[in-house]
Amino acid sequence: MPPLPQLIHSTEQGGTIHKYQLSGGKRTFRRYIGCYLGTCKFFNGFEEASEYIETIEAAL
Repeated sequence: MPPLPQLIHSTEQGGTIHKYQLSGGKRTFRRYIGCYLGTCKFFNGFEEASEYIETIEAAL
C-alpha cells in the first residue's frame, strides 16, 4: 500500500499543502496537493501549490 499524503504546510485561514510519492515506471515522483475549504488541486511543485492557496484565500 502506498504511503498517505503528508501535511507539510498549513495557513492560519485553514489552507493546507500535502506532499506524496507517486510511482510511475522506474521512477518515483513527488507531487503536492493544495486544499482550501474542501477544494483541492494537484501540483508538480510546492511553489505552485503555495501560490494557489494564497490566491484562493485572498479571493474569499
